[in-house]
Order: sequence, then structure tokens, then C-alpha cells
Amino acid sequence: MTQLGYYGRNYYPAYAPRTYLVAAHGTLGHAFPVALGAKIAVPDRAVVAVSGDGGFLYNSQELATAIQYGINVVVIVFNDNAYGNVLRAQMEQFDGHVIGTRLHNPDFVALAQSYGALGVRADGADALEQALREAIATDSTTVIEVPVGAMERKY
Repeated sequence: MTQLGYYGRNYYPAYAPRTYLVAAHGTLGHAFPVALGAKIAVPDRAVVAVSGDGGFLYNSQELATAIQYGINVVVIVFNDNAYGNVLRAQMEQFDGHVIGTRLHNPDFVALAQSYGALGVRADGADALEQALREAIATDSTTVIEVPVGAMERKY
């Protein structure tokens, strides 16, 4: 349902059954709530949700649920300030005519912190790896924002 879902489906290696949940039967925005459910099901395992900015904003209010009930998951939000797939399709198929696909996002780090979660911005792959390792080690609800530009279609 998202660029990241398509990339993950094709390029993310899953090494054990039922360790990689995708939007095959879900919709945009379901990654974070599904991660909360997965963490409740396997509380002793690290759970990481990967989402785009638009999808995360569908259910970002569930940060309140995560904090209230101690459901410590990590959410990686790739922020391109758009519904990236739809924006790209509009650019390619409608001669650049764009409507309703560019987003005016909050500061995701500040948003996470306002709920009592950890918020981190990671610029680049190395920073993301370090932030993810630290987030998993702290066992706290964490939002890692990764600013990105437009993504190429390689899936």
C-alpha cells in the first residue's frame, strides 16, 4: 500500500515465519496499529513499524495508546512530505498536475515527545541504523523520523 511496503516486500529478508507483517490485506496507515498488536502478542520481542509520513499520520494518535499501556514499539517514519506513490503517479500520468498529495507535516520528533515517547531524527542510513539500535535497546516507544526526497520506483 506504500512505497516502503513495496520496497520491503521485494528487498527485506525475513528469517522466520510470522516476523514480517505487510499491508497485503490492510490499507494505508495500518503499520503502526498492527505493530502495537504484534507487540502485545510477543511482548518479549522487538517490534519495528516502517511507515511513510502520510500513512503514519492516519494513526499517529495511537502514540497515546502506546504510552498509556506501555506498548513499546519503534516506528520509523520516512518523511517525503507527500503521499509519495500518488504524487509520483500524478506527475507521470497527468503532466505534473498535482492535487492533494503534498503534505504539511508536523515535526515528528516533537510530536512523539509531546505524547511522552522518544523522538529522534536520523539523517541517512548510518544515523538510522544507530537510532534503531538505540531505540530497541531502550525498550521505549520511539519514533524515528528519516527525512527523504522523492523515491524512485524500483519495486
